[in-house]
This record gives sequence, structure tokens and C-alpha cells, in this order.
Amino acid sequence: MSPGKTTAASHPFHHADADLILRSSDQEPVDFRIFKLLLSLASPFFSLIFTLPQPKIAKEVQDGIPVIHMAEDKQTLKTLLGFCYPISMHAPPQFESLSELQKVADAAFKYEMEGIQRHARKELIEPRFVESQPLRVFAIAHRYGWAAEVRLAAKNTLQMPKDHPFVAELAYISAAIYHRLQEYRRVCGEVASTRAALQPALLDQEDDWVWVTCQTCPKADADDSFYPAMRKWWTDWIHDTGEELLNRPRGETNMSYKGPGRT
Repeated sequence: MSPGKTTAASHPFHHADADLILRSSDQEPVDFRIFKLLLSLASPFFSLIFTLPQPKIAKEVQDGIPVIHMAEDKQTLKTLLGFCYPISMHAPPQFESLSELQKVADAAFKYEMEGIQRHARKELIEPRFVESQPLRVFAIAHRYGWAAEVRLAAKNTLQMPKDHPFVAELAYISAAIYHRLQEYRRVCGEVASTRAALQPALLDQEDDWVWVTCQTCPKADADDSFYPAMRKWWTDWIHDTGEELLNRPRGETNMSYKGPGRT
């Protein structure tokens, strides 16, 4: 492609009656031919900009239409502008990744698009993101000051191992915030582990459980249980589960963990 050449965006961003062109920041720019009205309704920032004389809005004109050079790439603009168009013209965009969501959220904050901010905030805590990538979600939510989303993401980080891999979004939070998150994990782990360790003490000697009544399984050592009648495999499982809860203090750990060598 020759220098200075641009590509037209796909439907619905190439309307013949468009009165504004937004040009992406890509090496091979893409021109989005859109309507000022739709953009001004979605963005108080642009609504104010459009009240200024045209030379201040855009220094370039193409086919009689002002051209604004944007800092965003073509994918970010496509998703951002897609939220500004009615569903009769364009299906609502879907965030394919957290990276895409974050870029769109950045632009939505810059251009004061509160409706798109609310949508990004809602999508951020969808299970496909917050359950699979909770630390990234935590950092992104904290960056934008979304308190409820920060708390939910922090809770979901409890399912992660202590030694989780680095994620680039950690650059958005301070060492103090990360330390507080780790302290939250530590306290939750200690509480959950202690609760598991106390389980034998919460049983009644008359309880008719297999780990009490089984006569073929070895009994627990006297110093391993509050009740010598407990089976050893059960007290071992309690101990192993308590250790695992220190690492992953979530209810799912208690349900799924079988202990070393168990299936």
C-alpha cells in the first residue's frame, strides 16, 4: 500500500451520507465514515467539539468531509463506534479479549462515553473473564475505580495458586494494593484451613458417618484426631485439604481436592 493511502471501514461505517471521518492510528489507516449526530449523542466530549469552528475540529478534509485523526487503532474504533449505532444497523459488538475491552474502556473514558463505560464494566465481570483471569480483571477494575468489580475479582483470585504467573496489568496497581490483595488471600487461607482442621471436633460421637463407623479401615492415630474412632484416611484427607485451602481458599477446593495419591 502506498504511503498516505487509507482503507474504507466496513459496514456500517462507510455510509455515503456520512458527515465525519474518523481515521485510525494504524500504519495503514482505516477511515470510518460516520454521523456526527450519533457520535455527539454518545459522547459529550464530541458534542462539545462539534460546536467549534470546523478548522479547529479537523485540519484535513476529504470529499468535503472533515477528517479527525484518532489515537485509537481500527479494531478499537470499530468496537467503540459499534456501540454508538442502533441495533437495526449493526449488531452490538462483543469483546473478544480483556485487552480489547481495556482499549475500548480507555477510549470511553477519554471521550466521556458513560454508556460504553457501563457496558465494559458489566462485561468485565462476566464469568469468561473474572473466573479465568481474575488478577487481570482486578487490576483493570482498580485502574478505573470500579469498586464492586474490584471486590468480586479479589474473591475470584482465591481460586488461583499462590505462585501465579505475572500479568502485564499489574503495572496499573501499586505495590501497596498488591500487598493488600496478598494479605486478603493469606487471611482467607488461614481461616479456611483452620475451619477444615476443626472439622473432627464438630462431629458428634454418635454420628453415623462411614469415617466413624467403618470397621475395615485403620483408625486414626490418637494424636491425629479429637476422636480415636475416626478412620485414618479421613483425618489424612482433612489435613491435606487444610493445606490445600491455604493455597486456594475457595469452596471449590474443598469439593474437588482428593489429596495426594487419591482419585
